[in-house]
Amino acid sequence: MTKAIFSTFIGVTVATLLLSDVSRGAFPTLRQRLPAATNVIVAVNVVRISDSPFGKQAQWSQRLAENWASQPVMIPPGAQRLIMAANVKPSTFAPYWEMSLIEMDQLPSLESLAKDEGGHIDRVWDKDAVASPINAYFVPLENNVLASITPAERSDIARWVRQPIKPEGNVTSEFINSILGRLNDSTDIVMAMDLQGAYGVPNIRKWLELNQIQGVNEQNIAEVTAVLGSMQGIVLDIRVADKITAVATVPFDRDAAPLKLCAKAIMLGMLNHAGMRIDEVPKWTFEASGKQVTMKGELSEVSLRKLLSIVQSPIPAATVATPAKAGDKGSSDPGKASLKYYKTVCTILDGARAGKSAADTATWTRNASKRIDQLPILNVDPALVEWGGLVSAKLKQACAVMGIGQTQINSRVAGVMDPEYEGYYYDNNGYYVGNYDKAAHENANQQRRQVALEQRAQAQDQALQVLNELAPMRAKIRADMVAKYNIEF
Repeated sequence: MTKAIFSTFIGVTVATLLLSDVSRGAFPTLRQRLPAATNVIVAVNVVRISDSPFGKQAQWSQRLAENWASQPVMIPPGAQRLIMAANVKPSTFAPYWEMSLIEMDQLPSLESLAKDEGGHIDRVWDKDAVASPINAYFVPLENNVLASITPAERSDIARWVRQPIKPEGNVTSEFINSILGRLNDSTDIVMAMDLQGAYGVPNIRKWLELNQIQGVNEQNIAEVTAVLGSMQGIVLDIRVADKITAVATVPFDRDAAPLKLCAKAIMLGMLNHAGMRIDEVPKWTFEASGKQVTMKGELSEVSLRKLLSIVQSPIPAATVATPAKAGDKGSSDPGKASLKYYKTVCTILDGARAGKSAADTATWTRNASKRIDQLPILNVDPALVEWGGLVSAKLKQACAVMGIGQTQINSRVAGVMDPEYEGYYYDNNGYYVGNYDKAAHENANQQRRQVALEQRAQAQDQALQVLNELAPMRAKIRADMVAKYNIEF
């Protein structure tokens, strides 16, 4: 259960709850192109959030073209709206594939896409596309829409190109479709993830017992477990005005009343375990009412960027090579392109920190490595690109260390045996319940918590040692670039 329930939580999930007409506008058109297996979406109304008071103050429009490091999500200049989609494993939150559908002012030509990527033009069924060496395909579509898909599995992409265009789209998830149907011109940012059937009741109960969730006790644990087992998904509606606010909704198939006293503790615990800890969430308000739990509060730009990093396809170099201003060389200048690339990688590294769980650290390193791999490298100094590759490799190594650490945690926790049952019965929900010595049972849980803490500390120490190796490499490449281009990096 754990990892995903709240990678799940906020990892990933956002959707507008507005009830306006969606027969017009770009989002319904983009929806029609989503692959059938989509179970995660992120929708961003780029123009709307950039024109908001917060967006103007933060200069999001300018930063789309000038500063990849500080923008909330990797979006090319000229983008109007986009839907990012993925098919992810709820157990690890690792994607099988990711896609971005970007509505743009003007699409770059196939020739410029291929040239700037160092790739080649390919005919996929009835569409011309560009195969990029960064493990991606870029497919221009109708209405100035650019599709960015990774990994570059040509057979999967061909099947997607061939899927029929239907007014209601092809997505098979009822939950995701319900969210897509609400997207309209009033949408700011929306994330959503389908979690129906993702977690088994026995694992949920074991997680609740092991983590000593406040408000969960012997009297209500069966009811709490049953509610959590009926989770449908997670939706996060983000509004950008003079500040960034969010409303997260978790719908269930049954009354959420048993969660009234423990909703906050459960959601925070799952977020931390899933590797999607958001600093502002503990200050949010939580409410269990009807068949859902809602959470409301503010978000920082840093937290917004962390959320949006969950699903993020590559952006082609040709779309960011356009000068930001008339007469400006923009990223065609190797010095400026290299500086932008260097600062972006440094910003990613400066966000490094040990999480509260092995999954938290692994999630950060995985997303950071992916973002570096997908950065445009047009006109970037080859030595700098090589350094970026080494940084990404180190991040992947740290992620692997934490992944192995989580496996070892699970193994050692599972190795602590429960006391033998003295008898058993089935409760009112039909779940097996064993009678055992309560003191012995709590002692077993305490042992599990202790071995988990010890194993996590070891894994995080090993991961940080890997990341610390990057410091001297960073100093050297900076000095080399300053000497070469005679500008301050």
